[in-house]
Amino acid sequence: ERPAAYRKPGARGAFWRSHRDLRPMAPPGAETWKKLPVHTTTICEGVTTNTWAREWRCKWTEENEKKSLVKCQQVLDDIVLPRLRHVHGLASVQRVVCGDCKDFKIICKMGMDAFDDWASVNYEPEEEVVQALMSIEGVSQIQTQTYSIMPVLGPGHT
Repeated sequence: ERPAAYRKPGARGAFWRSHRDLRPMAPPGAETWKKLPVHTTTICEGVTTNTWAREWRCKWTEENEKKSLVKCQQVLDDIVLPRLRHVHGLASVQRVVCGDCKDFKIICKMGMDAFDDWASVNYEPEEEVVQALMSIEGVSQIQTQTYSIMPVLGPGHT
């Protein structure tokens, strides 16, 4: 028998969903795959991972009241976040800013299966991100990197 949310009142066991009752069909906790990847792989004895990250990074300068840093943040806000917001399997997007070494980093984290799919489309929108960073005066050393990233304590730890 279907849960009460899927039964028409008075129609025992009948599957019915009103257009006014469009609750998600997924069971509670179905979004957990975004937060807690379940598949792992062994890199070598004692070293496993369940998530991969793609990092886009550059150096910015203090000149013009840190205008290059402001522009880097705009790349994150205007290109990265809108384009990645609904990418299947995306666990998080993080930004790192170091005032000492002038690093600006965008880290996109995904479970292993979703990461392979994203890699097959060249980490979209990576090309646009790199081009946007290259066009910013005061930005240098633009690089990309893929690496394993996995919590060793806290949520996501296996």
